[in-house]
Amino acid sequence: MIAIMRTKAQAQQVADLTGGKVLLDEDKPTKKVLLTGDFEQYRDEIESVSVLFYVCDDTGEKVPTGWTITGASFEVGWPKDPQLASLVRSHFGAKRVAYNWALAKVNSDMEAKKQDSTHPSTPWTLEALRKQWNQEKNEVALWWGDNSKEAYASGIADLVQALSNWSSSKHGKRKGRKVGFPKFKSKKKDQNRVRFTTGTMRFEDDHRTIVLPTIGALRSKENTRRIQRHLAKSNARLLNCTLSERWGRLFVSCQLAIKTSVLAPPSTTMPKKDPLAGVDLGLRSLATIADSNGGMTTIPNPTPLRATINERRRVGRNLSRRIPGSHGHREAKAKLVKLDRKAVYVRRESIHQLTRYLVDNYSEVKIEDLNIAAMKRSIRRRAFRRSVSDAGLGAFRPTLTYKAERAGVKVVVVDRFFPSSQIHHNCAGRLTGAKLAKRLTCDTCHVEVDRDENAALNIRDWSVISCGPVGSTAPLVPRRFGTGGSSDDGLTHHLKRERKTGSNTGRTRRGKNDPRESENEARRKNLVKGASSE
Repeated sequence: MIAIMRTKAQAQQVADLTGGKVLLDEDKPTKKVLLTGDFEQYRDEIESVSVLFYVCDDTGEKVPTGWTITGASFEVGWPKDPQLASLVRSHFGAKRVAYNWALAKVNSDMEAKKQDSTHPSTPWTLEALRKQWNQEKNEVALWWGDNSKEAYASGIADLVQALSNWSSSKHGKRKGRKVGFPKFKSKKKDQNRVRFTTGTMRFEDDHRTIVLPTIGALRSKENTRRIQRHLAKSNARLLNCTLSERWGRLFVSCQLAIKTSVLAPPSTTMPKKDPLAGVDLGLRSLATIADSNGGMTTIPNPTPLRATINERRRVGRNLSRRIPGSHGHREAKAKLVKLDRKAVYVRRESIHQLTRYLVDNYSEVKIEDLNIAAMKRSIRRRAFRRSVSDAGLGAFRPTLTYKAERAGVKVVVVDRFFPSSQIHHNCAGRLTGAKLAKRLTCDTCHVEVDRDENAALNIRDWSVISCGPVGSTAPLVPRRFGTGGSSDDGLTHHLKRERKTGSNTGRTRRGKNDPRESENEARRKNLVKGASSE
């Protein structure tokens, strides 16, 4: 049995308490502790050090630890006391000052390193930069004692993460777009946010009061019982709290470690779930669900931005005609912010309702591996890109993942390049039509089908690759569709090759009478039928 801790120091503490052995890597201690015997006999000692740990058995498979990480967000009112409200804004400014100071320190070290290679530079770690800040804070910020030390630590931690992202992107270790070097933050563009990891953080018994270090008590506009009852029973541990400002309002987000048995107790009275469902996400409808019983469910897309676009334009014109700083300008800006807030809440609620419906009604859910950024680039139309963003499809997969993990529902991620919208589900023929048409026609049987319903059926019957139970995030699958290892064995390669033009690849489109075309068509049908039969 191996326990994996967050830091090497925690691993050494666990080894001292349990009598285990810290594993070495190239004669250097690691975060792994080798334990002999059953894990339960060491649970109290490990949890006394930290509840953020992983456990692996002798085969290397992760074992449930009994703890899960979750979070909650509450809107709190601005303090009525002007001095306390000024203190909240002071914490936001203190985080920004620490961030800019640390970035200036890094820049000066880099410039000095260019002039003198022997110049001692401060390491880009939170511990080293915080130590340097404590040595210089009396000169940089004489008022540092008015705020919590966590405000300065939060700014430095943000810079360390930004530098890590830039370094990983520069060396090709980070996926996605290239990340630039961090820039200084200004008061107008900075996101007002500060995180507290130590100090007095608690939820009061009145289910309305949240206490933060130095700032004190803040009145919540929502009932905090769902968090406070776990803390009162010692079934949860509060890890951190984040105070942020958005739309001119204050929010407190907390992260907790909760015992799994308390969070999701087993229930014998729950109705039996359907075994399988395939989910096709879209823009006309948020989701089209095809279950194993032959049922088809369509979840409408609320399109909150499109519903308020005309009113947003009117309010935007009204805002542009007002003098900045005037009463009319503040009033028009408040109306625009209200529309933004409403769109975000409606979009978030629709995703939560959809994922909860899937988790409550199905024991296995098959979803697509969508590339949202590529969807926005596929059609160079502003209205289409806006519709993709308005649907909020990127939040579906992570939201479904953590809910499915708690409920014991299996999530299968279909290959990203599986052409679910191009294959007729009944005869495996190719569907043709306009790029964004709702209904497509099969080239083989000449039947017109609904695009979304046909794609949901294809996703439901996908069974070539199964990802198994989900972990903290839904696992990814290989990027190629087909059963063979060669690049010529899959439908994906055939379709991608056919879309390429001769000017770029030296190939030309093959006609219907080409013998190679009929051969690939037969191979494609066999692959699809094989996937459906399994």
